[in-house]
Amino acid sequence: MDKDISKHIGRIRKLLMQPSSSQQDIGIDKCAELVARMYRNAGCEKVDVVETKGNPIVYGECKGDSDKTVLAYFMYDTMPFNEPGWNHPAMGAKSVEMNLPAGKVKSIVNRGADNTKGPLAAFLNSVEACNKSVGRPPCNLILVAEGEEELGSPNLPVYVKENKKKLSKADACYFPYFAQDPDGSRTLMLGVKGVVYFELECSGKSWGRGPQEFAVHSSSKAWLDSPVWRLVHALKTMTSDDGNRVLIDGFYDDVAPPTQEDEEVISEAAKTWSPRTAKEAMKVSKFMIPETDKEKLIKLYTFASTLNIDGIWGGWIEKGSKTVLPHKVTCKIDIRVVPNQKKDDMMPLVRKHLDEHGYKDIKMTEIDTGYDWCRCSVKEPVVQAMIRAQTAFGGKPQVWPTSGGSVPFFVFNRILGMPFTMGGIGHSDLAHSPNEYMVVEGNKKIAGLKDIEKFMVRFMSEYASSE
Repeated sequence: MDKDISKHIGRIRKLLMQPSSSQQDIGIDKCAELVARMYRNAGCEKVDVVETKGNPIVYGECKGDSDKTVLAYFMYDTMPFNEPGWNHPAMGAKSVEMNLPAGKVKSIVNRGADNTKGPLAAFLNSVEACNKSVGRPPCNLILVAEGEEELGSPNLPVYVKENKKKLSKADACYFPYFAQDPDGSRTLMLGVKGVVYFELECSGKSWGRGPQEFAVHSSSKAWLDSPVWRLVHALKTMTSDDGNRVLIDGFYDDVAPPTQEDEEVISEAAKTWSPRTAKEAMKVSKFMIPETDKEKLIKLYTFASTLNIDGIWGGWIEKGSKTVLPHKVTCKIDIRVVPNQKKDDMMPLVRKHLDEHGYKDIKMTEIDTGYDWCRCSVKEPVVQAMIRAQTAFGGKPQVWPTSGGSVPFFVFNRILGMPFTMGGIGHSDLAHSPNEYMVVEGNKKIAGLKDIEKFMVRFMSEYASSE
């Protein structure tokens, strides 16, 4: 790995620079073929680019040196990369020196560096290194890379169900990503929240009031109603004034409290977690509650079900003035789902709320299918293997019950009955934001690519030797 590190970085840059925005349908097929070539170069004996009703799934098999089998899940699609705010070309894979709380590092800035083409390429580098140096990786591998995670993975459950017999040969699932914080601390998440994503649209045409076909001069507000104000008032009925408590009947009915194991994990994590580091990473000044209550902050992040407005637009939104009364307005909303909520219950609850408050005309459209939450016990052998591997590379990780984000582990955990783990060492950040990056040359506190790839081999070895 040390000898080939320049080549390994080059592969990462090549994958990052290949566009693969699923939301914009840019470069997906070419990226799938590139991932397939990377599978073959890594030493996979079997590689298939599997067509679905949407984007291809790239499947691979690699024989290992034990009877244990790990299913490594990846996503090769990314968020769009043409939004404003990038300090470097979004698809240029530029090497940039950065000053982090842990010290100076060298990073690659590119869409997908963090989420998660960077970890995908690093893992394949580690597999190739095993095949070149010792003949095989420590365990058998099944590789599944999808190109629709940013769309809610609509075709992954179908693929898993149709290939259940083949995929069930795996003993556990692993999602590689770089889990060190900017200060070098490590976090291991035992689960993920689910997610639902939809649009609300209020139009004069469906309402039967205000402008019907197009925006009109704003002087007409004197005698016409406003669809924009109607949507604003509808949204206001959904939460408390601060936006932090959802007021939709039934929204919290199925939310399960933390278990005793969860409470113990949270208490231990709070001893070393730094709210200040989290704030600095997000460039925010304060949380919604005092940061001295670290346990409560962790509980909010891991167990709070949320309703979030991702964007809202209507009428004139460009620079300069244009006095209009818009004929329609749209907003995008995501709901994060926690145990024991069901994602399929969320949109009907919102629909019922709108209808009961007199907003039957507001249109709801599902944007992606989303997925349910998923959890795994800290006692699972694959989780313990992750903890041992991280400990061997500089320190025991903070263990959190659940990530605030969402990954479709439920298809492996619930359909296949498979335990899972995720994470690793190394640092990356700004997923879904401008200037997304991954560290390739670290320091004493943050791992660089050489150690990241060695760690991935150590994790496979720890799991291969587990009971």
